[in-house]
Amino acid sequence: MTRWQLLLIATIAIYATDGQAKSAASSRSIASERIGRYKSLLTEHFALPRHPYLNEVNWIKARSAIVEEFQKILHNVPNVTMEIQDFQTEISFVPNISTDIKGQNIIVTFSGKNRRKATDEILVIGAHYDSEASPLISIDDNGSGVVAMLEVARGLADAIVNRKAILLNTIMFVAFDIQNEFSDGLGQTGGSDFFVKEKLATILDEQPKPGFLGAIVLDSVMNYNSSTGSQVLPSGFDKSFPEAFSQVQANMYKGNYLAMVTKERLRSLQLDYVIAQEWNKTDTQGQFPLIQLEIRRTAASPALFEFLKQDHVPFWNHNNNPLPAVLLTDTSKWRGIQRMCGLEVCNSTSLLTVDRLNMLDQVVVTLDRFISISHLNDSAAIETGSGTSTYASLSATFLTVLVAYLL
Repeated sequence: MTRWQLLLIATIAIYATDGQAKSAASSRSIASERIGRYKSLLTEHFALPRHPYLNEVNWIKARSAIVEEFQKILHNVPNVTMEIQDFQTEISFVPNISTDIKGQNIIVTFSGKNRRKATDEILVIGAHYDSEASPLISIDDNGSGVVAMLEVARGLADAIVNRKAILLNTIMFVAFDIQNEFSDGLGQTGGSDFFVKEKLATILDEQPKPGFLGAIVLDSVMNYNSSTGSQVLPSGFDKSFPEAFSQVQANMYKGNYLAMVTKERLRSLQLDYVIAQEWNKTDTQGQFPLIQLEIRRTAASPALFEFLKQDHVPFWNHNNNPLPAVLLTDTSKWRGIQRMCGLEVCNSTSLLTVDRLNMLDQVVVTLDRFISISHLNDSAAIETGSGTSTYASLSATFLTVLVAYLL
């Protein structure tokens, strides 16, 4: 081999390595920016309780903050709308006693190229923005879900405006008001129910009828705890979810996983399969296991009903035509705040540890990838779980081929 060949190979090697290093550095930089936004939004807008009756001022402020954040995200994005859906319902904050309340869902629709066509496959990503009255629970339940939803919308807007990606199918982001759990046992309905019955049903009845890919509901997605015994399980969990029980038990009851609640024999099997696939691709170190909880009618127990209170349920109960939906959750109170803080007294912002923010980011990155696969025609490089872009990988491939040729 001549000296010039060796020099050329060395130069190309340095170039390719530098490209990979810059790509990885860029990925880390972008991740740090996202995490900075999580901390800022959670601290400024979701650290205080937002119970619609007991914390009305905080509740209304959070609503305004979501609208303002969406307005920033949607700047210069074509074919997008934001609307407020008003509704009136009742909530219970004392057992068997209810009060009238006026709620507002915030609905942002990114209309895809296939909008108003039979080929459209509508996707809904939603999270409720009200909370319990506890100042500790509110930042996770469900500040974390709302912030994740906002960041996914931000990523989509960036893909469309800056990367010139083409959105093929319609995506709706919905900040639900009045979580379903507030209506438990009283027959009232929450904001997700009003959205499905009054908004989504109308769209799905349009001619030509669009398809519905499914709904992804985010409800408490940040409570990470790798301590043994930090996860407790509701009564009958082993009966209703035997596979998941075995996984939690083998993991020594650590609260380090995210649960994905699905329903047997529902078309959401397509939804949960792709989510799980992309989750595992991005969580290359296995730090955040994804455990599936499949709802089966033949395995009723108190544990089963604990996962039938959230905002995915109205999609399943839609008339005689159940709609695909999954719930992503850290199990909320079953990985209680007291276990987040140990024996110490803590406030909500002290819960924003590196591991918890990274778990939140894992949700965002997974949904970004899911959207890229299902809804976008994006020619730009897609980040992999290791932080190396397609461009850097191609550089390495090119180097390998050229070296073989020169040799």
